[in-house]
Amino acid sequence: MTTTTPITSECNSNERQSGEPNHGRPNRLPHEFIPIPLTTPLPTQALAERYLHEVRADFSQHQSAIADWERHTCRACLGPDLETVLSLGEQPPANAYLKPDELSRPEAKYPLDVRLCTSCGMVQLAHVVPPELLFRSYLFFTSSSRHMADHFSQLMTNCANEFVPPGGLIVEIGSNDGTALSAIQRRDVRLLGIDPARNISVMAAARGVPTIAEFFTETLASEVRRVSGAAHLIVACNVLGHIDDLDDVCRGIKTILAPNGAFVFEVPYLGDLVAKLEYDTIYHEHLSYFAIKPLVTLLNRHGLRLERIERFEVHGGTIRCVARHGEGMSRGVADWLNDEVELGIGDPLTWETQTRQVAANRRALLARLLELKASGKGVIGYGAPAKGTVLLNYCGITTELLPVVIDSTPAKQGLHVPGTHQPILAPSELERLTPDIILLLAWNHAPEIVAREQALIARGGRFLTPRLEFLP
Repeated sequence: MTTTTPITSECNSNERQSGEPNHGRPNRLPHEFIPIPLTTPLPTQALAERYLHEVRADFSQHQSAIADWERHTCRACLGPDLETVLSLGEQPPANAYLKPDELSRPEAKYPLDVRLCTSCGMVQLAHVVPPELLFRSYLFFTSSSRHMADHFSQLMTNCANEFVPPGGLIVEIGSNDGTALSAIQRRDVRLLGIDPARNISVMAAARGVPTIAEFFTETLASEVRRVSGAAHLIVACNVLGHIDDLDDVCRGIKTILAPNGAFVFEVPYLGDLVAKLEYDTIYHEHLSYFAIKPLVTLLNRHGLRLERIERFEVHGGTIRCVARHGEGMSRGVADWLNDEVELGIGDPLTWETQTRQVAANRRALLARLLELKASGKGVIGYGAPAKGTVLLNYCGITTELLPVVIDSTPAKQGLHVPGTHQPILAPSELERLTPDIILLLAWNHAPEIVAREQALIARGGRFLTPRLEFLP
């Protein structure tokens, strides 16, 4: 029977160079990086909720700093050729949910403007809300969606089989509550999660996944390498888009990645955002929206070669990329580049069309909700994800048109949507509410939600997507 070796092995200099683990005397990371060991089972969801209320950020104190948060160079190529191509107005941070006693207080709102680098095609936000405000306390748990938990667990298992020898080290950046790493705890590998959200890092520790509650940086990567050797596999799912200093991250990956190791990452694909009008996936946490050309540009500047790309339907369209030490790109990646040229997703004219379509969707959605209200239909929202906050605020959908929102995440229940203030209720309230129409704000989880709410559908309830499509 195989077991997981903890991330406490010290490597000598030869082992650090080769990337092979040392099974000698144990050593520790510096005290500020040591995850708190939890030896008894804990009610992890309740623990996260308790921690959340202890560390919630106060955004209102930072309203005056907006001018200092504007970025004037591209994150991928560092060039200055940035053109604003879409604006969703000033919005509150999408995950800054409100307690009932906070509803009467002023809310901090920041510009949500999208810029295109006309040199490399990188699409990115113009303003950077400090990550300490956004990520130290976080309300998305991987384990809350069975579909997503299975997706990430399968990714981790497959990649471990392909890239990691016995005793090898796997590092997950943005490890959340440890769901993916816990899927391979029985393998003869060493695991380390890195995630700045202290509330969910505690949940990961409760699962038995060693976790450093810090942001991934070159400095942290060097320390992990010094203590535990190089990583044969680095995984980062839905992480790169959240990070402003991508150069620092790439330097860290270059530092810690073993000579034959693989960096496997997933990002929402810009081609899907454009083709499917997924403008509600644009929010302050998502600083970058990736196409292949800027990814190749970024990785090549740091001695990393993009070798493989796969596309998945999760989160409205996601690409899984494999990068290794080297230069250039594979033939398959070059084919993706050619396809993007034909699609024109890096063309400013494409974004002129996108802006018109986004405005048209806002008008059409508001008109439909007003029509439903006039006809006496009961309408509520389902899901309180970040994309729901963006949609409701951009479209101006207040509690008059959408009085409540349902969400299955216990930590969100009892709070209110930022900006528009809909109370967030548990799914158990559906039977009491008996809505006619349910606006599916968490549309990326549509199959899972529709399957779970068959009783609601049987009572005559119908799911409506923000793109005005009825399901099923």
